[in-house]
Amino acid sequence: MSLFFPILSLLLWIVVATCYLLRPISCAAVTVFPTWLWLVPGLLLAGLGWRRGRLAGAVGGLWLLFLLGFAEEPWSLLRGIIPARHESPTRVIRIVSLNCAGGLLEAAREVKRYQPDIVLLQESPSRDAVHQLARELFGEEGGWAHGPDASIIARGNVQSYPLSQDEKIFLTHARVTLTGRKPMEVISLRLSPPTVRADLWSPDCWRQHAEVRRLHHEQIKTVMRRVERIPPETPVIVGGDFNMPPGEAPLRLLQKHLRDSFRLAGAGWGSTITNEYPFHRIDQIWLSPHLRPISVRAFRTQHSDHRLVVCDALQ
Repeated sequence: MSLFFPILSLLLWIVVATCYLLRPISCAAVTVFPTWLWLVPGLLLAGLGWRRGRLAGAVGGLWLLFLLGFAEEPWSLLRGIIPARHESPTRVIRIVSLNCAGGLLEAAREVKRYQPDIVLLQESPSRDAVHQLARELFGEEGGWAHGPDASIIARGNVQSYPLSQDEKIFLTHARVTLTGRKPMEVISLRLSPPTVRADLWSPDCWRQHAEVRRLHHEQIKTVMRRVERIPPETPVIVGGDFNMPPGEAPLRLLQKHLRDSFRLAGAGWGSTITNEYPFHRIDQIWLSPHLRPISVRAFRTQHSDHRLVVCDALQ
């Protein structure tokens, strides 16, 4: 019996590692869980075979390699204790993204303390509230673009693009010219909400997770059609509430033109949902190579169920 548990742990490792390596949409029910969470059953099963010390130890080592290979938390926590390099404030563009918890202006106002240049809002407050917040942040210099769900506020000129009815549901796209800087293209988005199910023994659970991920795939394709029409010399920012964890198959579509800023410069615990007990980094900011992230962090909020993301980048 002591041999049974380490072998069961090894089989679980093979299945889970394959799912995270390939990220097939059909396995979204597995990859929707935080990577590090799979260490709990994996190490528990290996530990139950402690009498097979060498085998249990080897399997436990595989789980630690899984953590280092697929989880971003060990690396971002390490970066969090390394002193950050200071850049001239005049060179830095600060981008802040926040889900406003059903349109709460009090939540949106929490971005003010971080002195942003560009604000990406999801579950956005009303049109009048976004206009008001733009004035509170930047005075007459502030520009803004409002959408039914996603909005953009910036220190400078903001010219929104027309959208189809399907696009308006989840994104807002604008040409943003910060005061004294070159124009850039900015997209704020909130993709379709995930299904909240963990009953992996049910085929219906797997089907629902896969359906949501396929919808995300179509929404990201819509975003990429817009990105691919942008002149190659123009900086691009795509950020907001992606409603899926990093590394999922739909996000790989972005990698042709954009980079996940947290993967490059994230520090500390980057998870953003929930605000009280953050376990997933669904709020993300992606940048074109014209913008180099130097610091990306998630901060606790008071009025939202999401944490707020602050990205400092050099243009």
